[in-house]
Amino acid sequence: MRLGIWTPAPQTIRPDPVTKPALDGLTQYGGGPDANFEYAVKLLNRAEEIGFDITLIAQRWFGPDLDSWMFAAALAPVVRKMELMAAVHPGIADPRIMAKLAASLDRISGGRFCINIVNGTRPHEHNMYGRWIESDGGRYRQMQEFIQAMKGLMTQDKFTLDGEFYTMENAVMPTRSVRAPYPPFFAASRADEGMNVVAQECDTWFVNYDKDRANYEQSLKRIDHEMGLMEDRVRALGRKMNYGINAIVIIGETEAEAQAKADEHVRIATQCPVGASGVGANLIGTPKTIVERMKLYQSMGIDLFMLHFWPMHDGLEEFAEKIVPDLRR
Repeated sequence: MRLGIWTPAPQTIRPDPVTKPALDGLTQYGGGPDANFEYAVKLLNRAEEIGFDITLIAQRWFGPDLDSWMFAAALAPVVRKMELMAAVHPGIADPRIMAKLAASLDRISGGRFCINIVNGTRPHEHNMYGRWIESDGGRYRQMQEFIQAMKGLMTQDKFTLDGEFYTMENAVMPTRSVRAPYPPFFAASRADEGMNVVAQECDTWFVNYDKDRANYEQSLKRIDHEMGLMEDRVRALGRKMNYGINAIVIIGETEAEAQAKADEHVRIATQCPVGASGVGANLIGTPKTIVERMKLYQSMGIDLFMLHFWPMHDGLEEFAEKIVPDLRR
């Protein structure tokens, strides 16, 4: 079982009294070194001590969030054990530039860099910074070409691609990553076209579940069914797939207390899609319940838990005290 934690940023965590001033400072002149970055370093260093394996840095072009790839580069020398996963939108970024950045970041971090491919759900964001493709199929074809271009540039001395979205002839990108043949690719996709691309190109797939935690039993069936479909896909391709799940952990002394906390979280976290959606994984309850559910997910084949907490620091410490010992037994 691998433990992951979201890097704290304005649109990926629900602000708490400690983080809110740092996050608010991102929209103001002055200050520095950046308080959001300094808070993230302290939190991630503590997560390393607890035994977390990886952190995910979201990319939010319309938010005040720091750029995810710059964030990852800055974290590399000060977060020394965890893998660093930065998100990228194919509809906004250029794969030639991202291949160079990925190889560079993997070298700077000593082989700890990962890439989170995000196809995107915000047309206005893409149209301001890139180009939104209206058809779902078109976006997924672009996503696949984007990954193929990055891989080709990171593995071939001269790379040629005559694609629908990208054209390169004898392109040269000599920088090689520490990890061979390239840093691992992660993605989440609900659509069949997207799952096909993930099966062909990615190393870890974040599973889908019902966002309403009341549908937990149905979610388990959905996860099991869709993981089976993914396994059929990768087996036919002679590949293997790892599986992850995104979740918020909400601990209570009783089940009722934990559910009340979750109700409050959903009500308040409407401006934070990650924070609001993570309740669907239902890592909510007493420590015993949460451990049992994490072990159930693990028995289904889910190896990576990408977690966040509220408040982030206090929640992380509570998780370390009440959950981690039983997980490690």
